[in-house]
Amino acid sequence: MDGVVIDSEPNHYRAICEAIGEGMTLSYEDFLSRFAGRDERFAMGEMANELGIEYDEELFREWSQRKAAAYAQFVSEHAEPMPGAVDFVAAVARAMPVGLATGSRRSDVDSALRVLAGGRLEGLFKTIVTSDDVPETKPHPATYAKAVRDLGFEPADCIALEDSPNGILSAKGAGLRVIGISAMHGPEKLMDADRVVPDLRGASLETLYSWLDQVPLLD
Repeated sequence: MDGVVIDSEPNHYRAICEAIGEGMTLSYEDFLSRFAGRDERFAMGEMANELGIEYDEELFREWSQRKAAAYAQFVSEHAEPMPGAVDFVAAVARAMPVGLATGSRRSDVDSALRVLAGGRLEGLFKTIVTSDDVPETKPHPATYAKAVRDLGFEPADCIALEDSPNGILSAKGAGLRVIGISAMHGPEKLMDADRVVPDLRGASLETLYSWLDQVPLLD
């Protein structure tokens, strides 16, 4: 979702800043390089530790509620798709089942899909697996393992598109091949992917087939 389908990391950062309040001093660069691709419980806990804020379940729930409300507001004002992503997902979904495997919470996904590109992606995903649906989130493989099961395929028959090192670890751990999208983190951070492309601009189903031809089959 984040960094592949929607350019949402700025809104996630703004929403976390809103949730934490005046004590939030970590920069967007810190957030992007160290916490992107992780679920918000982990990210907020690590941020609280660095900021010297005592963190417990009550504070997490408070921050999470604030963050969800702020994110929904921000994304309603500005939801920017990643280059080529909406057309690519729509084209592939006409030919084969597509799933969404994300470290975001269900509420954030729903807020984004309602408004992104006028809601064009709503209903296209055969399964949506969020951090609310698995006991451990990315980089643990559970998110992708559940998405594959929901789609009814074997992991080796599926391919993941990922923008973060944690996402790549999750997909690889579940047995998928991975196309890295380097628009957010840069290709040097995605070396564990089977193939890295800059973005989905101009990509089509035929493009996907060409990528698959160049990605080795799993044993």
